[in-house]
Order: sequence, then structure tokens, then C-alpha cells
Amino acid sequence: MAEEFLLECKLDQPAVLSGRSADVYSLITIKPNVARIGALMESGEGASLPAHLIVVVDVSGSMHMLIEPDPNARTLGSSSIEGRSMSEVESSVPSRRMVAVNVVLRLVEQMGPSDRMTLIAFDDQAHPLARGLGRGRELDDAVRQLVDVGGGGTALGTAFSEVRKSLSRTRASAETQRIVLLTDGEDNEPGKAINEARQIAEEYHLPIFAFGTGDSRADFLMEVCKMTLGGAFDDIRNEREAEDSFQKFFTGQKNILATNVTLDLWLSPEIFVRELYRTKPEVLFVGDLQPDAGNKVSIHLEYMERGKVYEVLFRSTVPARDGGRFRLAKATLSYDVPAMGVTAGRVEANIAVESSGDESRTLMRNGDVRRVITQAETQRQLLFLQDKRDLIERGQATQKDKDIVARLLDALVKKFDEQGDQANLNLYRQMRDDYTSKGVITQEMMNRSLAASSKVEGAIAVQEVDDF
Repeated sequence: MAEEFLLECKLDQPAVLSGRSADVYSLITIKPNVARIGALMESGEGASLPAHLIVVVDVSGSMHMLIEPDPNARTLGSSSIEGRSMSEVESSVPSRRMVAVNVVLRLVEQMGPSDRMTLIAFDDQAHPLARGLGRGRELDDAVRQLVDVGGGGTALGTAFSEVRKSLSRTRASAETQRIVLLTDGEDNEPGKAINEARQIAEEYHLPIFAFGTGDSRADFLMEVCKMTLGGAFDDIRNEREAEDSFQKFFTGQKNILATNVTLDLWLSPEIFVRELYRTKPEVLFVGDLQPDAGNKVSIHLEYMERGKVYEVLFRSTVPARDGGRFRLAKATLSYDVPAMGVTAGRVEANIAVESSGDESRTLMRNGDVRRVITQAETQRQLLFLQDKRDLIERGQATQKDKDIVARLLDALVKKFDEQGDQANLNLYRQMRDDYTSKGVITQEMMNRSLAASSKVEGAIAVQEVDDF
């Protein structure tokens, strides 16, 4: 019987020169087998599996700030919020907290009769407001508490610790589970938050969808999301973007086709494995691959949605060989398709490269894979830029660091100009001009650029970070 999904494996260069080592990128694409599940994809039958949404909302003091600047706001006074002096204003623009509350209200409105919600607010402590509730007065009352609870600092780790308690108390195998995080601030204990997110990933494989507003750190939230590769990050700057992000998330939640999805990679012990990216549905730089003692890496995608293609990309160094084909890795996809009664579905594919003495063959490149590399490398460059920007802000940057930033911004401007991507070109020109004139890059600009880099469109040409 045909498998429900297909694995397509491509290399950026199908052949390497014999007698020499070489870096090779492997792209693994997961596609539905239309011959097997095409009717299910078109009809949507069984797509709306029962959902348990774990919603984590930042209610720290800074969430009282407006979601975006309002030139018509009327100043009423001033106060101190989280150690910073803030103006109290009257405005038609909603606060970050009210935008978050409205997102949660919309989630509740869209819940079906079998759906549940766990709601946890947090500032410098966790405030559990609802545990596994369906639609009804009790859940409505819990959501209303988001307006007034909290007001202190920001400690996401305490909220994730509370999430783990909730998950240990209730688990329904027939439902899908995702964490929705809405936050605005730099975390007081980022290390604790990352460790708690990692434990959630290891114990429950729950994807985390993070929506950052205001002064949130995109790089930090991306780090949280990548604990499983089923999550995603988006930057919210106004009500419209909040609405768009909500709709995208909820549509995906209701279109889950496969569950318990894991991509296992057996990697040849002869190769040296390097960085891993998820490149579809969104781009997420994961970092260096860490195989276990059996040379295996498990990538937990957890869910696959109707109408979406999933991809992962990794780089490896191939040792010098005399000739012939060499297996770099074996990819094994495992999954369930509840609507078809499929459990423990499985499909495998080998990834192999040829060692050749024909130099002309080794110069051939796969354009599709190179385009994916281009997009993935863009995000890695921006994370590198974020590190340099932080050094500058702390007054710890050397002149070399500052020169690297200038060259990297020039390169980004040049590449987006060559591509004719006007929106990103304008963003990086402004970033470069601000850096040239003031010596600073705002966190808001970094957030915008990192969020854009996660979208599959609008890639720029590959530039190795080490070249700057």
C-alpha cells in the first residue's frame, strides 16, 4: 500500500570531487501523497481534530503601553513601570494587553464543542486562570481576569513551569495540543524560560507559537519556539497584524492532517554534521545538529497541516573518498493520520552523494536547493547581527565588531536592491542610515527583520557570516 506522505531528498551539489572533502547541503521535503490522501485533503474531512490550546499571556506592567505610537494621544501624567518612567495617556490605540485579551477572546469564540483551553497569565509569577476548560461562563470569567491581573516584571519561565503542571494533570490522546504565547518584554530570567521550554519539548513535544509585541526580543522568542520544530514566531506591531496572525494560527489549528510527526535522521559516522534549519512552512534556524550515540537525530514536527509542505535543511562535511556513491544519511518519517485510521505510518529515503573525478560534474548545482539555502542563511546572518547589536548597546563592541556590522548592513542593502524587494530594501536602508549616523540599531528594527526572515518569500543571496 502506498504511503500517505512522500520524502524528497535533494543535495545542493549531487557530486563532489573525489579525493577531497566538501560541504554539502541536504534538503528534505515532506509532501502529501495525493494519490493516497488527495480526497481527504480536498474535502477537509476529519481535519478539525479536538484542540487543547495552552494560552500563555504576558500581563507584566509594560503591557499597559500602547501597541503602536499614537501622535494624537493626550498625556495625563507619568508613572514608573518595571523601573522605567512612562507617560500615562488617553488614546484610541489599544494597549498591548488589550490586544492580547482580544486575541484570546477570538480564540474562545472560534472554539468548537470538543475544544479546551488552559489559560495562564504571567508577570514575575504565574497566574493560572483556567485549566482545560471548554466554552462557557467559567472560561469567559477567566479571560476577563486578563484585564486586571499582574502588573509586575516578566518571567516566562514561571509560566512554562505552570504549563508543565497543567499538562501532567490532564492529557487526552485524541486531541491536538499547542502553546500560544503572547508577550512584549525582555525576560528577567531568559535562561530559566529556555530550560522550561526545553523540558516541555522533551516531555510533551508541544509546539510553541510565540507572538511578540512592542519591545519583545525576536531572537529570544525564536529560541523558545525552536525547542520543537512545529512552532513559529511572529512580530505584532498593530491590531491588524494581531488579527492576521491570529487567523493564520487558528486556520492551521483546524486544518491539522497528521499528528505525532517525527523525522528521524540517521547520519553516517563518517560525516561531520553542522547546522540544521527548518525551511518550510516558515524558516527557523535551529543550530548545530547533535546526533546521539547511535548517530541519530529526531526532529519533532508533531503536526502537519493540510495544504502545507514541510522542509528541513542541514549541512554536512563529506570526507575525501576515492569514488562511487556514499550514503550521507537515511531519513525516516513517522506519523499518524487520525481521519484515515492510520497509526505509526512510516516512509524512508536515503540521501547519497557521488564522489567523482569529473570536475565538471562537481560544479553542477541544484537551483531549488540553493534558493532554500539563500533564505535560511539570511536568518542566520540576522541572528549574528543581533549579537553584534547587543554588544554595541552594552558598550562592549570593539571597532572590529562595529566594522562587521557596517559591512553586513551594506551587503543586506545590496542584495535586496538586486532582488528588487522594495519593502526589505527600505528597512535595511533605514537600519544602515541610522547606524551610520547614530551608531545604533533599534530592537524594533531587529524584530521586524527577523520576523521577515522567517517568511519563505523574499530571500537574499547567500553570504557567509565569517566573510564580514
